[in-house]
Amino acid sequence: MNRKITDIFREKEKTFSLEFFPPKTPKGVEQLYRTADELNKLGPDFVSVTYGAGGSTRGATMEICAEIQKRFDIAVMHHLTCVGHSRSELKAILDQAKANNIRNILSLRGDPPKGVEIWEPAPDGFEYCYQLNDFIRDNYGDFFSVGVAGFPEGHIHCPDKATDTKHLKIKIEHGGEFIITQLFFDNTVYSEYLERLKNEGVQVRVIPGILPITSYEGLLKFCNTCGATVTQEVHDIFKLLSGDEQATAEAGIDFAVRQCKDLLDRGAPGLHFFTLNKTEPVREIWKRLGIK
Repeated sequence: MNRKITDIFREKEKTFSLEFFPPKTPKGVEQLYRTADELNKLGPDFVSVTYGAGGSTRGATMEICAEIQKRFDIAVMHHLTCVGHSRSELKAILDQAKANNIRNILSLRGDPPKGVEIWEPAPDGFEYCYQLNDFIRDNYGDFFSVGVAGFPEGHIHCPDKATDTKHLKIKIEHGGEFIITQLFFDNTVYSEYLERLKNEGVQVRVIPGILPITSYEGLLKFCNTCGATVTQEVHDIFKLLSGDEQATAEAGIDFAVRQCKDLLDRGAPGLHFFTLNKTEPVREIWKRLGIK
């Protein structure tokens, strides 16, 4: 398809998209393609592929983006981080993306490699996402559609929400064209986030990121890392189901469907599902929402 996401926005008021991550083994990659095949039957508007901490999945991300685009004729977004890369390395990655006719980049500062407590940018690299945005625009014009990450509760390393909002505005002013948010479970947080952005003059699409709950313990661990709040409602529902995979999965689907319906009622311009490289529960949630 080789389409820019911003072009899709011109045609659709709401978009529904999927996110995958690069598996560590060839067997895992082949399973991912089977999953992508099944989920592609739902008709997503685009898919994205994540980039490991410190650029650890650099080659795999590019390979998977190119292969999914080729196999399934769907717009693909390549995540790209500043962390761990010099300018020349970033240009090599972007050159390859352009050669593969990948038209969409999610521009990120990124996380340092595991075990690295204090991160410093490469001598010839970038410290902030907005600098990567500038680099993309300066070198490739409008070839790429550039998205950025948003944090409705504020980034875990940001002192307060007001500062986080100002940082987000800078990313947009330097070439970011839309926002995909980190996961959250309280939709009032999303509405408040939209209001803060509106007050700062940010007018691009803010697509909420949705993580279906499949493991209570796994959720607690992940949210502790990324800074997302596990609400009391989530604790009340899923703590009692801990250890029961089927019951947790069913409750996770029900919760996600309620959350997604409410978000769409609040005017969300679509939904972006973090699939964890699994066909279910996203397929079931998608069907219950009646997405077409």
